[in-house]
Amino acid sequence: MNEKEKLLKRLARKTMFDIQNQEMNEFINEYDRFMSYVDMLEKIETKGVMPLAFPYEIETSFLREDESGIALKQEEVLKNAKSVMDGQMKVPKVVR
Repeated sequence: MNEKEKLLKRLARKTMFDIQNQEMNEFINEYDRFMSYVDMLEKIETKGVMPLAFPYEIETSFLREDESGIALKQEEVLKNAKSVMDGQMKVPKVVR
């Protein structure tokens, strides 16, 4: 087993994906194609280029400046909560 096969088997095991031996050549070809794209991207000169949050610039005329206003006191907010614990609203667990 060569290094690419070992790498792909290890990655498959980590992602709970089963690669059959008859599928290995296809995965190696896909891996080689992907790595050729990575090599192309690494050749792009990026020195002095500022990172972007989006691939294009958009004028955001619909956003407004933040303004501070009157904030409610903690007691006022918590008086409407069904369940309170340690000065915070207690809500049901949503992540398993």
